[in-house]
Amino acid sequence: MLSWPHDLSKTASAAAERTGTILKAALTAHGVTFRVVKPWRSLPGASLVTTAPGQPDVWIDAHSHTNGPAMSGYDVPLAGLFGISAVITDEFNTRYVHYDFTEAPITDPAAAADAMASAVAAHLAAYPSLTGAQWVTIASHPASRTEYREVVTSHGTWAHASSPTGYTTGPSLDTASVWGAYQRRVADLTAETR
Repeated sequence: MLSWPHDLSKTASAAAERTGTILKAALTAHGVTFRVVKPWRSLPGASLVTTAPGQPDVWIDAHSHTNGPAMSGYDVPLAGLFGISAVITDEFNTRYVHYDFTEAPITDPAAAADAMASAVAAHLAAYPSLTGAQWVTIASHPASRTEYREVVTSHGTWAHASSPTGYTTGPSLDTASVWGAYQRRVADLTAETR
């Protein structure tokens, strides 16, 4: 039995006049690797999700409506296509990497897909990979060997709290939350040793 979300690979044929083939081709042309994911069973469509190591996923969807309700997913009908979005969600917030919604249907889906793929590729190139980052220890609790560390990147200050016993919080851009978790951990350990 598959667990949700799970990877899929089915895309409608090019003759079906849908967005899947166009979006995949645009991402591939810009060197963006991706997979197809259906996050919840109850949702009718699946999304394209980037697979850049060490970076939060970017979820890519097209939005279309004809005479019925609006449809979202990576492989929707070209007829009535009114938007293409690329969204990133991480520990800090949810934000658009690309937002292209129009009042009238999009007349050049290939150009719209290329603009989205270009924005996603630029985001992935600029987003910091924390692999090999030079973390600075801000505070430590020697008895438990628990540390609170930070690293400054072009996207902000990341925080991480951890110990060799398996305790870890972060990395996260929400430094206040990680600092609070570190302080609670130290307070709990100090109370246990009394």
